[in-house]
Amino acid sequence: MGRPYPFKRKPYSHQVAALKKALKLKNAALLMEPRTGKTKVSIDYLSALHMAGRIDRAVIIAPARVLDVWVQAFRDDCPTTYSLYVWDARARRKPLPPIAHGALNVILVNYEAFATPGKKLPSGNRSRTSGRFKHRETLERWLDGQPAACILDESHKIKNPQSKAAVMIVSMRGYFDYRLILTGTPVTKAKRVFDLYMQWKFLNPARFADLSTAEHFRQHYGVWFQTNAGYAELKKLRNIEELNERIYQDAYRVTRDECFDLPEKSVRIIPVELSDSTGRAYDELAKEMVAQIEREDRAHVVQASIPLVLTLRLTQVTGGFVKTEEERDGDGTLIHPAEVLAVGTEKLDILEGLLEETAENDEKIVVAARFKPEMDAIAALAEKLRLPVWQVRGGLARDVVTDGIQEFKEHNGAGVMVIQPQAGGVGIDLSTASHMVWYSLTSSWVDYTQACDRIALSKKATTYTYLLADKTVDRLLYDVLQEDGDVAETILKDPRKVLRDG
Repeated sequence: MGRPYPFKRKPYSHQVAALKKALKLKNAALLMEPRTGKTKVSIDYLSALHMAGRIDRAVIIAPARVLDVWVQAFRDDCPTTYSLYVWDARARRKPLPPIAHGALNVILVNYEAFATPGKKLPSGNRSRTSGRFKHRETLERWLDGQPAACILDESHKIKNPQSKAAVMIVSMRGYFDYRLILTGTPVTKAKRVFDLYMQWKFLNPARFADLSTAEHFRQHYGVWFQTNAGYAELKKLRNIEELNERIYQDAYRVTRDECFDLPEKSVRIIPVELSDSTGRAYDELAKEMVAQIEREDRAHVVQASIPLVLTLRLTQVTGGFVKTEEERDGDGTLIHPAEVLAVGTEKLDILEGLLEETAENDEKIVVAARFKPEMDAIAALAEKLRLPVWQVRGGLARDVVTDGIQEFKEHNGAGVMVIQPQAGGVGIDLSTASHMVWYSLTSSWVDYTQACDRIALSKKATTYTYLLADKTVDRLLYDVLQEDGDVAETILKDPRKVLRDG
């Protein structure tokens, strides 16, 4: 009898069931709702295959916003020796690392790598020696024909049969002996059913061998009619029982409601990597308590005179917006008023993916943000994604806030409530949502705990997600808030705590 698999972290019962099915099937779809732990299952899947001597290399294709989440997840859950390489746009300028013998070698790459066109040639055609064709060839050489695995995280990203990335990724199917697709997207909704075709073309095309094209798939599972404008519009679905019977031969499905052993409250920290420009502004301000942010018109000055103000300014920088100082001449005449500058979109980019999850799963979500420019940007992002959005913030009339809270509670479907902790922490009930995202943290323990309590009475298990810029004041705030500590006092005792290289 073989030795039991050495889980690095104890799994939940549904994760054990998912892992067993994935290993049994070899190629599997994990149709697991967000926050049910499919990333851990995937890492255990790769680790188990490696420890059994079946593979020593794997490729994970994921949205750019979650690459760092995977890096942290490997640290938390991989029980075997591994070599992980993040093959992002910058890294793709360099050769891939050689195979580390005896280790599980993993390339982590984003979907954009397979959408990027080659350089334009004088003929007008695109080069096949650059862009997505080059990336595919590079991976093929690295795999070297050896047994390998591939995981598509949020595999619904390849749902469009016309997508260049989808076509390229499906073309690589034969490189991999073991394949997993991960998505929490329900398959029971009309607009989602047809997303399955390309995902299964990568996973197991034999399952729908009789439906050889996307159009055959559409016609078999839908009844369509022509609009007056000449567009095909879905009238109704058909053959859905047969569709479910087919896909569940390759899939493990679980919802959060079915995971009885999940904790009533779970915490997820998503590390946010600051861009070079945002990082420079942060570092200069953290070290000198003053920073210059260059714009085409002039250099804008940001400064802080005391630790509490420094904390506030640094938190603004990590959130993507910062308030500059007013400028006066020698006579005291105002030359330029103080203004808010946008300095980065790192957190917004990650939040966009979380809001897309919200839309796909018809969930409600509460986003807590400390500063008004952040709230404006979050609301605009929700509107861009066509999600209804409400706000609780300073400056809004009481009846507007009251009506918005009631509408949010009664709304059926996905929706976003954006709250300012100092304005929305007390006496409001947002418990029809079970997920809260902390975009930026307050320095007040009372405001923080009161805001968290707004979803505490949800009938579902609650999740708190924190977007924390790596090695910054964000992490300091988070740690201090967990202990009801004093932020200013903490910085006074050790100013290096706000430094990224401290």
